[in-house]
Amino acid sequence: MRSSLAKPSLIDPRTRNAFGRSLRAWFRANGRDLPWRRTRDPYRVLVSELMLQQTQVSRVVGYYKRFVSRYPSLDAVAAEPPRRIEEAWQGLGYYARARNLHRLARQVTRSSTGTLPSDPVALRALPGIGAYTAGAVASFAYERRAELVDTNVARVLRRVFAPNCDPKTAAGAKHIWALARAALPRDGRTTWTHNQALMELGALVCTARSMDCPACPVRRNCLTARG
Repeated sequence: MRSSLAKPSLIDPRTRNAFGRSLRAWFRANGRDLPWRRTRDPYRVLVSELMLQQTQVSRVVGYYKRFVSRYPSLDAVAAEPPRRIEEAWQGLGYYARARNLHRLARQVTRSSTGTLPSDPVALRALPGIGAYTAGAVASFAYERRAELVDTNVARVLRRVFAPNCDPKTAAGAKHIWALARAALPRDGRTTWTHNQALMELGALVCTARSMDCPACPVRRNCLTARG
């Protein structure tokens, strides 16, 4: 009988490597051309990640372009009163994200460095930055070897490596994060592609509503696909 929660350290290295290679090759051929994927600017990466929280990609694209055109830097955000930032966010919803961005901008621009940190732990100390957003900024802006787990990533990792894991429990969530860390490639530049690919696979192929296993690049390594 298969163990429901194999330790991340016990994932077979060949399986992990094959999973990563197939995943990244698929993304290079099929990943969507999204504006925040064309930049390594920490501020723009942060804005995109905040906007994408609980909001569909198709809605975010237009808002993102308008917002970073109007406010091209943290300094520009910090210079405005909070209500102006909320007004620029109008229609996107979840306005606490705009308020947190303004608080963060003022805190960072008044700090000794004046820039967003690259370390996930330091990022989590900033207003409105949780574990996922910290990992995303570290990985996508600074190309750090940092794991991240959103709904799509959790779904893919659970189905591939731990079908019996319940990510809604504390133990399950901790295990999924450990899997995300264990599955990372060795270098940060490859991690950028790896993390983008995990999210993209969960958004386009391994979705909440359906599993398009014939189109999945990692089906050979997937415990759920094997049944």
